[in-house]
Amino acid sequence: VIAMDGVNSMTGNAPDLAAFSRLATEHHCLLYVDDAHGFGLIGERSPEELCDYGTSGNSVFRHLGVSYEDAVLVAGFSKSYSSLLAFMSLTTPLKDALKVLAPPYLYSGPSPVASLATVLAGLEVNRRRGDLVRLDVWRKTARVLDAMRTLGIHTPNTSGHPIIEIPLANHEEIDDVGRYLFEHGIYVTMAAYPLAPKSEVGFRIQVTAANGDDEIEELIAVLTSLKERFQLEQLHPATA
Repeated sequence: VIAMDGVNSMTGNAPDLAAFSRLATEHHCLLYVDDAHGFGLIGERSPEELCDYGTSGNSVFRHLGVSYEDAVLVAGFSKSYSSLLAFMSLTTPLKDALKVLAPPYLYSGPSPVASLATVLAGLEVNRRRGDLVRLDVWRKTARVLDAMRTLGIHTPNTSGHPIIEIPLANHEEIDDVGRYLFEHGIYVTMAAYPLAPKSEVGFRIQVTAANGDDEIEELIAVLTSLKERFQLEQLHPATA
């Protein structure tokens, strides 16, 4: 089995899915992709797409033009749709096997009816104006990334997806950085040692459709003051 993230939960980047798909085929492996952070955001490319996220939000496979006929695609609705529901797309033989071999399938209960209803409502919103929402998220994310480049703050994010990791140059400042951000109204996900290697300690910003332009500007202002107080990893010359 080759198991991997679709959109990485920290860097926001996607893997070379086509290369891994070829590798799985060559070695008769099962390719298993958890696209929790891509599903609902990125989707198939189209000449009519409004932004680089593509259209429909129908997974990293569709976005990168890779077939998932012989792969396992796992994703959830808790990110883009705020609902307690997940799914697996897999081959019929594997599906039939899991129905009798997987204890979670045999013994767990179904998703709450209310969650199913919110998914149906969310899918309808996606059908009617999902691409406009994705365009708005793309625009706000681009504003943050452009500001970070101007400030000289490094991020491993090269995709433009709304998951923006900011590594610290001094991992021992992680508690103080988190406290400073929280006290200034910015809620982020902290990646502290030993959860992350010392060289990758930092925090993750998530831009959402609910964030207003005023909040984006507030975030940029706080990042500006944060850079003056703490040791953030500097922008690499090759990406400046």
